[in-house]
Amino acid sequence: MLGKMHAWVQANRDRLGAIGLTFALVWLWVTFVLMCVSLLAIKDGNGGSDFLGMLYEESLPHPLKALFGGSSPGESFLWAFLGLCVAAPLVEEGFRAGLCELCETKEGGLRYHFLLLAGSCLGFGLLHGGGYFSILIQGSLGLGLGLLWFRLRRNADGTLIRKRWPYLANVAVHAAYNFCVLGIQILVLRSHM
Repeated sequence: MLGKMHAWVQANRDRLGAIGLTFALVWLWVTFVLMCVSLLAIKDGNGGSDFLGMLYEESLPHPLKALFGGSSPGESFLWAFLGLCVAAPLVEEGFRAGLCELCETKEGGLRYHFLLLAGSCLGFGLLHGGGYFSILIQGSLGLGLGLLWFRLRRNADGTLIRKRWPYLANVAVHAAYNFCVLGIQILVLRSHM
């Protein structure tokens, strides 16, 4: 069993590396954006002390405050987890797959680069609400996932593969990203309840 798993990991090493790199680069960008917003809050005289409150009240597109209003925290977390980490990645990446299909020729080449970049970055950011903040945060995830799709569509020898790998990789990165955001939102909620 371990031998088969080791062989599978070795055979898919490049794909797994691209998935990990996409996730890491998106989180480095998110960290950079949040640092800049924090520095602007300090520069504006907030001293950074009220930054989490401002982030909670104004910037997060869908805070979990309403979820904790009517049920136990464990039940709310379960529904939020199922919605954010299972349902949302499956549905949203299905739509992304359709967009990426429009940008791909029958031979596997790329066309309509602007459609891919605008649809993945701006569309993903704007559809999540939150204005420019969402474009900077969710838009970077959308751009990374759009590029990951095309990176994983080919084998090492350049032949096209089925769309299952790119779709499942995008769902996995999206779910992991949403899980981290869910954890951050719960930490912010604990400090403001």
